[in-house]
Amino acid sequence: MEHFHSKEEEKTYYEQEASETDFLSWYQDQERPEYEKPSLTVDIVLLCYNKEEDQLKVLLIQRKSHPYRNSWALPGGFVQKNESTGASVLRETKEETGVIISEENIEQLHTFSTPNRDPRGWVVTVSYLAFIGEEPLIAGDDAKEVQWFSLERNANKLHLSSGDVAITLDLTTSESSGKDTLAFDHSEIIVKAFNRVVNKMEHEPQVLQVLGKDFTITEARKVFAKFLGIDFKMIDHSNFKKAMLQYFDEIGERPVGIGRPSKIYQLKPGHTE
Repeated sequence: MEHFHSKEEEKTYYEQEASETDFLSWYQDQERPEYEKPSLTVDIVLLCYNKEEDQLKVLLIQRKSHPYRNSWALPGGFVQKNESTGASVLRETKEETGVIISEENIEQLHTFSTPNRDPRGWVVTVSYLAFIGEEPLIAGDDAKEVQWFSLERNANKLHLSSGDVAITLDLTTSESSGKDTLAFDHSEIIVKAFNRVVNKMEHEPQVLQVLGKDFTITEARKVFAKFLGIDFKMIDHSNFKKAMLQYFDEIGERPVGIGRPSKIYQLKPGHTE
C-alpha cells in the first residue's frame, strides 16, 4: 500500500510510475459526477517542410504519463474550463513542444468520438491541422521527448520515421503497422489530415504555408508531390503554374545562381487561413 503526502504526489505516482492496470484502477476510483459527462481534448497535426532536405515532416511527442506511456502521439491535451478548443490547442502546443502558433494558423479537422478511443473513459477530441516552418522544439511537462518525424508517401502507405522509430500508416484504412504504433487513435487523425490536404490542395492550397511567406513554382510542385507520393518532375511546370496562378500573387524574383532568376509568389489573401 503506497502512502502519499499529497494528492499531486499520488497523481504523479499513478501516471508515471505505476503499471497501466494500477493507473486505470486508481483513475476509475476518483470522484465522479452524478451524471456521466465526456471529457474534452484537443489534438493537432502540425506539418512542416524542410526545403534543404526536401522533406515533409509531422510533429510528435513521446508521452511521459499513462495511458500509452512512452508511445508517440500528437501534441494535445484536455480543454480547461472557460477555454475554447481553439485556445486550448494553441496552449497545449506551446506547453508540450515550445512551438508558438496563432489562431490564423489552425484549421479544425474533425471531431473523434468513437467509444473507448481512450482507456480513461468517455473522451471526445477535436482535432486541428496547421502548416508551419520547421522550428526548434522543447519538450514540456507532459512530453518525454518531442521530435519532427519525416513523412513519406509510397502508394497508399504513409511512413513516419525519426531515428530508430518507424511507423507505417495505411491511407485507406488508417491502420498502422511496423515495429512502432501511435497512441490512442492518432493514426486515424494523421491519415484524416493527410487525405484532407490531398483532396483540397489544388483549389485551397493553404498547405503551401509550409514554405514560408514566399515560394517558387518549383518549390510548390515539390510540396504537392510529397502528398501525391511522386517525383515532383512528374508535375508539369507549365500546367501547374497555369492552374495555380489564380491562387498566387507574384511578388518578385529570387536569384538562383547561374541563369535567369526565379519568380517568387505568395498565397493571395483568403488562401492563407
